[in-house]
Amino acid sequence: MSYQIVSFYRFTPFSKSNLKKIHTELMTKRKEKEIVGLILLSKEGINATLSGKKESIDTYLGILEQVTHINDFFYKKSPSSIPAFKQLRIKIKKEIITFGKKEVSADFGFHNLEPDEWESMLNEKQVTVLDIRNDYEVEVGQFKKAKALGLKEFSEFPQKIKSATLPKEQKTLLYCTGGIRCEKAIIEMRKQGFKELYQLKGGILNYLKLFPNSWFEGECFVFDHRVAVDQKLTPSQKYSLCPHCGQAAAEPIHCVHCGKKTKVCKHCLKKQISYLKTCTKNCAYHFRMGHKCKTGKTNTNELT
Repeated sequence: MSYQIVSFYRFTPFSKSNLKKIHTELMTKRKEKEIVGLILLSKEGINATLSGKKESIDTYLGILEQVTHINDFFYKKSPSSIPAFKQLRIKIKKEIITFGKKEVSADFGFHNLEPDEWESMLNEKQVTVLDIRNDYEVEVGQFKKAKALGLKEFSEFPQKIKSATLPKEQKTLLYCTGGIRCEKAIIEMRKQGFKELYQLKGGILNYLKLFPNSWFEGECFVFDHRVAVDQKLTPSQKYSLCPHCGQAAAEPIHCVHCGKKTKVCKHCLKKQISYLKTCTKNCAYHFRMGHKCKTGKTNTNELT
């Protein structure tokens, strides 16, 4: 079965009463449309990733546009052989992307670069390419020439960019997965004195639509069951979710408890802890407790 994945966001002010109304109406319509995903609502706007059959997605997006009174979302769509989420969750939060600073909202006075403009500017010598994603995302794939800040989470960005030795007078090209983090990052960088700031419109997901196998190397980490998407924006065949930490896992092993073939991330394997060489947290628990595996399979962590 084929599914469509669509992600989008919009910074726009919602009143408290309006938020509750939007939440109620979207919750009411969620089951009948067979949509799964995550919708975050806050006083600063909306941030969402949805998955379902194309017809269901189109219908639900129409409902969402009507409820929010926004009819010009920038949708980033891609195909998938899996639904990407188990259910649809709709949450009201303080922020639609956690930054940890009060009264931070998007400012559209900066330059949004279309993928072809971005592609052209990457060829310039006097330019800084800045990846503002978390370090575990960067490990899966990034643009050539890009510098990363070693973020564990996005709320670290203000302090990390402050301590980074980047030229403030030089052109700086920012990118993230879909664009939303760049919106807040640019505001912070302006406050810290950076002059020429440019954002990749629609992020990596929008870029790969037009320029696969070009400046972006590897795969793009996504926050759902696909784990990552390849250069064609299809679900990764290389990565799965690490059963212990949730990061992208590509290291093949056999579970030391049940013998099942699985993948674990390199960070967990580096710890050299036996119970982390298991296929699930359940197997890890039983291995630590010394319980015998009920499947009767031979325990091994060597691949054959």
